[in-house]
Amino acid sequence: MRGGWVECGTVLIRLTRAHFAFYRGYLEGLDPGTLAQHYLENAAAVDEAVTDRRVARSTIGWIRAPLLVAARRVARPSMARLLALPPERLQQTDCGDVPALDAFRLERDPCEVYSEEELIALFTAQYGATSARATHQSRRNERLRKQQLAALRQLEGLIAVDPTLDDGVDGWLDPALAARLKAAGIHRLSELVEAINALGYRWYRKVPKAGEKAAAQIVRWLTDPGVSSALGIVLPTRALSPRRDLPQHPPAPLRTGIVPLENLLVPHALDGANGSNRGSRSLLSAHNDLAAIQAWLNQCKPGGHTQRSYRKEAERFVLWALVEQRKPVSSLTVEDCIAYRDFLWDLGRVTPAIWSQKFTVGQDRWLGARGTPRWSAWWRPFAGPLSAASQKTALVIIQSLCQWLTDQHYLHGNPFKAIGWLARRDDHIDVTRALTRAEWHAIRQHLAQMARDARYWRLRLILVLAYSSGARLSELVSLRRNQFTCFTREGNEEDGGHADRQWEVRITGKGDKVRVVQLPLCVIDELRRDFQRRGHVSFDAAPPDSPVIAALEVDAATQVADRPLSQSRLYDILKGFFAEVADGLPAARHQAAERIRRASTHWLRHTFATQFLHSGGDLAMLRDLLGHASLATTSVYVTTERDNRSRAMEKFAREAML
Repeated sequence: MRGGWVECGTVLIRLTRAHFAFYRGYLEGLDPGTLAQHYLENAAAVDEAVTDRRVARSTIGWIRAPLLVAARRVARPSMARLLALPPERLQQTDCGDVPALDAFRLERDPCEVYSEEELIALFTAQYGATSARATHQSRRNERLRKQQLAALRQLEGLIAVDPTLDDGVDGWLDPALAARLKAAGIHRLSELVEAINALGYRWYRKVPKAGEKAAAQIVRWLTDPGVSSALGIVLPTRALSPRRDLPQHPPAPLRTGIVPLENLLVPHALDGANGSNRGSRSLLSAHNDLAAIQAWLNQCKPGGHTQRSYRKEAERFVLWALVEQRKPVSSLTVEDCIAYRDFLWDLGRVTPAIWSQKFTVGQDRWLGARGTPRWSAWWRPFAGPLSAASQKTALVIIQSLCQWLTDQHYLHGNPFKAIGWLARRDDHIDVTRALTRAEWHAIRQHLAQMARDARYWRLRLILVLAYSSGARLSELVSLRRNQFTCFTREGNEEDGGHADRQWEVRITGKGDKVRVVQLPLCVIDELRRDFQRRGHVSFDAAPPDSPVIAALEVDAATQVADRPLSQSRLYDILKGFFAEVADGLPAARHQAAERIRRASTHWLRHTFATQFLHSGGDLAMLRDLLGHASLATTSVYVTTERDNRSRAMEKFAREAML
């Protein structure tokens, strides 16, 4: 971001009436900090502007520059020279020890006995020529101030305009910032307002290389009473503050359409109360499809990864049945289930013309940007075409849902059972989501070139921990200090018979199943360093429930950085880092760059598996380490002694560590 946006206190390039009001107060000698608080969009930086006069002067200079240009444009050089006079010069008078006339009156005539003429005569007799010169200079300065204000009013009528929603962003905002907005598809102020309304406080994350400070200044400008009145807009509360600072509001009103389940209003004819596939003597108390599906979701751990995954697929299936098929779930047939399978395959892959021949609802109503909040009007059930593996997962989940409803006698039968194959094969999609050794080496090189700040050490810990443990995203963010334990491993003839200390971590995975993964000592060294950087005395002395991966912000009360990261935040951190690595690779390595750009936390889990096997690890041992029962095995894992696991992990660590 260009430094001038912050130093000048504005992201705007066009003067508004608020800027003229600010400059008018400055010419009248008022404090710039107080004026900024009332008239400028950078009101949050007022305290800084008051203490740093350079910042305040730069703001004044930014406003003065277009005023002088406008004065010269109308062929009024005298007006330009007049506006260039600082108000401090017009307040100075070279009068020595001569008091002002009002001060003289208080001293010589407190009871106001003398008339104005008599008082001036006494003043002149006492101070003589000095007073006459001071009086002349005061009158001259007052005349110049009035001329300044008159010139400012004249220019205001010429160049001050109110914004409109049809104005382009490049007509109001800094050119570099406007170019980034346009690259994100935001060309007009109306589109900018729509993006802020739809995405909330962090709308700027959809704009490449736009930061929070510039976004906050834009929002403050749009919420200025004069600007918001001219545009006829009112930004919602969620656009002004981060979500964590907002009070809890009642749920959004229910409505019909492609909306999240919690906001879905289902017409009585489609709620499934009289579905054609309804069973008899149901074991559920649910009287409609949504209530029955919610009962199925309630089986899962609240807030867990499994529940979120199941809710996502059930939500997509329900919305498709209601909006596309115009049927309740409890009335779907085998043909409908086949149509849903084809829907998942075609979504995002076929042209609009082909799509319109097969489906009634356009693709744009199903597809949206990843990470859009559920309350947003821009929310969509899908973020893009699904891979073959994702299609199969979705259909397996829906088949499981229908089978559960059938087992509870809510449905008479499971229509998905008649489908012989669940998803089409996609030979053009790369299903290998593991980093090669060369790609991992590129990541290591990029990390080594970063500044040794808090972000570097946290990224290093995340990469080392994810690579060395094979933990899932949900498992990484839930790791706590007390899940790491130490044990003593007895030596053998290969290592000289020496005993050493080894570490292991107990990871709670899917279905609350616990598995134990041995960790190389270098991973523990990273943990110790990170805990000390965060403010703890040591790793061992930290509270047992301290998160292993935490935010960078330090708590003001404890002076410790111990706020855990959410899954979405950890995902964004790694995705952003991988994008930086990809951008730094030369053009000749564009294929590797694109693969690294697509990488995520799950790629590190796959990388752990492939590199572990390449290092000579046993496949059955790998299945145990990953907590992944579906891994195919070609050998039998007989022994589970800790020392065998530890030696395998140490061999793997030679390739894994940074």
